[in-house]
Amino acid sequence: MVREGSQPKSAKDGDQLSGSAQSGTLYVVGTPIGNLDDITIRALRILRTVSIIASEDPAATQALLAHHRTAGTVTSYGPRNLEEKVALLLSRLKDGYDVALVSDCGTPVIYDPGCHLIKEAHRAGIPVRSVPGPSALTAAVAISGCSGDSLLFEGHLPRLRHSLKTFLSGLRNERRTLVLFAASQSIEPVLIALTKIFPTRRVIIAQDLTKAEERTLQGTPSMLLAHMRRVSRGETVAVVIEGPSSRSRPIRCPRSPRSANR
Repeated sequence: MVREGSQPKSAKDGDQLSGSAQSGTLYVVGTPIGNLDDITIRALRILRTVSIIASEDPAATQALLAHHRTAGTVTSYGPRNLEEKVALLLSRLKDGYDVALVSDCGTPVIYDPGCHLIKEAHRAGIPVRSVPGPSALTAAVAISGCSGDSLLFEGHLPRLRHSLKTFLSGLRNERRTLVLFAASQSIEPVLIALTKIFPTRRVIIAQDLTKAEERTLQGTPSMLLAHMRRVSRGETVAVVIEGPSSRSRPIRCPRSPRSANR
């Protein structure tokens, strides 16, 4: 069990990349996006040995640690008092304490404020190491059937319907596979806008990825609008939009989703 008051320790995960010999290491750790068993052995080892775990959602991180019968000192990281938290964590890193940065789920920086601490760590000459893991972005593309050779990701969409339509209209000539993240309650206005902008494109909605309730729907935007009841409330949804140059089979109405056996 690691506690914040423990003695500073050097990284036990290979060679030191940069920074002074006295500084700690900032580990950017990927965590599960749904199924708590989707975590690497290396990630668990890092979470067990660092002095501090900086978490976007401490409750989610504590649940993950408990599931794997481990413990650690977890502190909140954003979105409130972000500047103060960054300064505090940098101070601890400079004192020689190793810190793990985790998101509430998935890979830090993707759709969360992790970049602020990482940028300041680089400026201070503190080693930053990647401990890769799951990401809803790559998971959604992987099961979509769309090309992943060239992607455009938009994680934060405008909330107002007029602004949303204007924003999505700017992507009308985009030929890459598009990936959007949206709150479940925002999916309907997104699909309404897409019926005007990409009426014939194949769109895939992925929700609750890797959970027992995992579901995917695919079809044209208008087809998906007719099946909005299948999108549950409260979860962020990944929307994948196929590029115009892709040749795919005729689009059919989505069938009832099946719960995955996990």
